[in-house]
Amino acid sequence: MISPTLAAGTDSTITTVYKNGEFISQYKTTFKVTNKTVGNVTDHLINDFHHSPENLFNWALKGLGLEDKKNAELIFVVKPSHFDEKTGITHGHFDVLVPHFTTFKDVKVDAIAAKKNYKSGETKVSVDIIYSSFLLKNGVAAITIIPQNGGEQLLVADVKLKFGWFFNIFITKKRYKSIIEWRIKKFSENIKDECERRQGNYTH
Repeated sequence: MISPTLAAGTDSTITTVYKNGEFISQYKTTFKVTNKTVGNVTDHLINDFHHSPENLFNWALKGLGLEDKKNAELIFVVKPSHFDEKTGITHGHFDVLVPHFTTFKDVKVDAIAAKKNYKSGETKVSVDIIYSSFLLKNGVAAITIIPQNGGEQLLVADVKLKFGWFFNIFITKKRYKSIIEWRIKKFSENIKDECERRQGNYTH
């Protein structure tokens, strides 16, 4: 088990557990915006994922090191993806570079992204990896935003990843923290920041 790590601020935490070859991470943070703002931002996230994935680098994926080659241990070069409206599947392509070792060209990942609103007021955006050429055996990621008292929102990011044979060996618990875990936190904070930015625009 990987010990919990305090994220920025006392109201944010991230934990990761490694069990049966699978990394299970959860990040939690709170912020204060309306349900309407949450709805607008999550709609925007799904729309960009399906139709304009390059726009995600301007906000949701900003600072994750996916748009350039900053990561020294493992580099992801994201290529254009295609959304099939009939099946709901997004066909993604990217290169994976392991510096000074090897490069995996045109790795294919098929995923289904969806949003669900619950009667309780919760909003959930999930991405299920349904096919990966060899990078992942399986992968599920979800962000759930839950209304709290006083107009606050609790964002919970849950990620489960089981890597293919090479990456299962390469991505140790230590490397997972430096390659994956911080990106889960950063992505969640980007969603939070976009909600707060829009809320500020609505109130001014």
